[in-house]
Amino acid sequence: MELGPRVHQQDGQGEASEQQAAPSDAPVSLAHEISALWGEYLDGREVGADDDFFALGGNSLIGIKIIDRVCRDYGVELSVRDFYVAQTPARVAELIVQGRPRT
Repeated sequence: MELGPRVHQQDGQGEASEQQAAPSDAPVSLAHEISALWGEYLDGREVGADDDFFALGGNSLIGIKIIDRVCRDYGVELSVRDFYVAQTPARVAELIVQGRPRT
């Protein structure tokens, strides 16, 4: 059973490792970036940080596209389940922060 986001190494070396980070608040700027990203896939509509994915008209195909984009742009692989449970850009941003490697 997959728990939480996984980090993909950008250099392609090795397997992605699971991160066990304590919940943290994502920066507001990251939540706004994720909101804008969602807007791109939701017909250009305005998306707020606390807007619900499904209430905005999101569906499974759009969700998969956003998950793929998050992986490419942020190096964090979200499970479909985590994405759907998160439901808002702010919560997805928190998952991204949790999945990033600590330095």
